[in-house]
Amino acid sequence: MLLAVDIGNTHIVTGLLNPKGEVLLSFRVSSNEKLTEDEYFSYLKNICDFNGVEIKELNGIVISSVVPNLIGIFQFLGRKYFKIEPMIIDLNLKLPFSFAENLQINGFGADRIIDIAQAIIDYPKKNLVIFDLGTATTYEVLKDGVYIGGGILPGIEMSINALFGNTAKLPKVKFSTPESVLGRNTAEQIQAGIFYGYAGQLKNIIHEIKKIVPDPYIIATGGLGKILFAEIQEIDEYCPELSLRGLYTLYQMNK
Repeated sequence: MLLAVDIGNTHIVTGLLNPKGEVLLSFRVSSNEKLTEDEYFSYLKNICDFNGVEIKELNGIVISSVVPNLIGIFQFLGRKYFKIEPMIIDLNLKLPFSFAENLQINGFGADRIIDIAQAIIDYPKKNLVIFDLGTATTYEVLKDGVYIGGGILPGIEMSINALFGNTAKLPKVKFSTPESVLGRNTAEQIQAGIFYGYAGQLKNIIHEIKKIVPDPYIIATGGLGKILFAEIQEIDEYCPELSLRGLYTLYQMNK
């Protein structure tokens, strides 16, 4: 059994996968650099016990992180509790895709690597666009199996927090599908503006990409991707476990 840990700026998504790469269990905890390896292990054990998953069967750990300080904590967890040295995702690993020669890839995020790796395994004969809607929203574009570029924009929650944090009276709202583009009060108007404004951004990005890449297959992932998938017809598929399965794929390629 493999422990896959995807450390983001806001949440740590943890998954346990069987030898076939099937996700047996997944859960989220907050990204907190103040917690110790013992505290994170306590989360892991309690959730596994509750779901009847035996963590003593663990024989591998793979970590993707955009928070450098948290890598060490999970390395300590692997060594202390499982006598396992975790595999860390970076550009030094064998990857199932290549980069276009004109790109500067120093600092390319591990979160993006795992999304691309799994998407190209799942759809090897398609041109791809991958949207990952997290703290920041990223998009990746692959043509004939080669990564040709992408983009980064503020995430949905970041946009909501910016409105709340930089104004005196606007409330903080939860991102959800509004009843109408015309809100009846301030909270509904923020929800409508964020939802339709963000959907419009993604639709326009897709429109521009299609001028460069013919007939791409468009995937969305990330915690908020499901909400927008229902609104944006241009997105072909929502893949909630793309990152965890990408960790499994890279682990198998490099172990």
